[in-house]
Amino acid sequence: MKRLLVACCLMLAWLSAARAESVLRSMITTDIRGLMPGNSPDDNTGLVLQQIYEGLVAWRGDGTVAPMLAKAIDASSDGRTYTFTLREGVTFHNGAPLTSREVVWTWERFLDPKSGWPCRTNFDGTRKIKVVEVTAPSPDQVVFRLADPSGAFLSTMARTDCDGTGIAHPDSIGADGAWQTAIGTGPFKLAEWRRGQFVELARNEAYAPRSEPADGLAGAKSPKVDRIRLSIVPDPAAAKAAIQATNLDLWPSADPKFASELKSAGLVIASAPVASLNAIVMQTNDPLLKDKRIREAIAASLDYPSMSDSLTDGYAKPSTSLVPLSSRYYGAVERAGFSLDIARAKKLLAEAGYKGEPIKITTNSRFPVMNDVAVLAQAMAQQAGLNLTVEVVEFATQLSRYNKGDYQLMVWNYTPYLDPVFGLDRFIGDKGAQPDRVWGNREAIELLAKLMETAAPEARQPLFDTLHKLFIDDAPMIVWSSGVNVSAVSPSMRGYAPWAGRKPRFWNVEVVR
Repeated sequence: MKRLLVACCLMLAWLSAARAESVLRSMITTDIRGLMPGNSPDDNTGLVLQQIYEGLVAWRGDGTVAPMLAKAIDASSDGRTYTFTLREGVTFHNGAPLTSREVVWTWERFLDPKSGWPCRTNFDGTRKIKVVEVTAPSPDQVVFRLADPSGAFLSTMARTDCDGTGIAHPDSIGADGAWQTAIGTGPFKLAEWRRGQFVELARNEAYAPRSEPADGLAGAKSPKVDRIRLSIVPDPAAAKAAIQATNLDLWPSADPKFASELKSAGLVIASAPVASLNAIVMQTNDPLLKDKRIREAIAASLDYPSMSDSLTDGYAKPSTSLVPLSSRYYGAVERAGFSLDIARAKKLLAEAGYKGEPIKITTNSRFPVMNDVAVLAQAMAQQAGLNLTVEVVEFATQLSRYNKGDYQLMVWNYTPYLDPVFGLDRFIGDKGAQPDRVWGNREAIELLAKLMETAAPEARQPLFDTLHKLFIDDAPMIVWSSGVNVSAVSPSMRGYAPWAGRKPRFWNVEVVR
């Protein structure tokens, strides 16, 4: 009888613990593409991996660099050698301690041409920074030697499209050398990946947070929920139905057109500017668009406040700067830019000898808001006498054509970069050597190179200001707003907020049912 009583008590305790388990239910729109850090720049993969991996450094919310797995960072006087001293007490998800050995192993994988790491060109000299050697002089120190000094080295390490160059344990790969699991040091660990259905993360019970306040992807990260279930929900209408039915706690990137309805249903709607750009790019090599007056006329034919208000239900603020609204570098100079001026647009077109020739604006069928941008721009441009025709293609086709520079006008949205210099690097460059570059102005290329070499914020601001003025004068593309992130949040969640990096952060978040 006594044994039975003990067994019943144990069972009740187990049931109580099971009932007390906290689960955060959110979503991704497509399946993740792999488990190696930096293997794919898409938001869904990055969303998952930024909970699992941490790098030596990380971006704060303002785009400055903070140490993460590093306790201290020392640069040599010539700027060619960086020594990282690792934090004590950090362990991987398999219980192994973090040492310099794992850092060197991870970076050797990154830099090995056979690994196919997409971010390798950031560190192999292709984009100025060349890591010559990574060594481990002691268990708690790692030394990076560069071919030449670079003011952008630490910020490049922190890039979120490369998952912050997160450090992995060698047990992440199988005997064949393929990545088979994800063993990092982050606040959550991979529990299950059921392809095509969901990804589930579990609390890292052994996680040792930093002491600084949480800031962007840096500082203190506390895993406060036991599990995170990320269901694959590709359709916005299905996501809306799921969160209304309380099957989801969070729709991290909600369609703004549903915001009012969801708010009326009792959900919390939160929004934040994102460090990305919503744009219409122009092919400056096109026979018509190589005439700057026609590009300027297109820019002067658009009503930017109306675009941002109607396309995002007022959540995005109008901005025509190549520096995102969320950036510390967005100031008085960046606030001055393109504006609606139909009379000027008509005058420019007349001076250019424009006679109503059709100008094709390419968009896609995958993202409805991008299609809406093209249709709205077409209608607005007509007021100035511009003949824009809308071409809708599959997104894969559009991506291929963007990379080849095969378009006249194209609706395009850029990935968030908390350090805006990397956003600029996506579209500034030699168009002859890199057909995916939008702006090939030699002065712009030189200014970008100076920005890449400059680390001090006070020294960078004049460079951003000069580049912005040149951008508005040259009109190689139209920015109609910075990005915005609208999240639908269950009232049961505590501590969650959208932010400039767009991909949700699940640390320091609770679910109270």
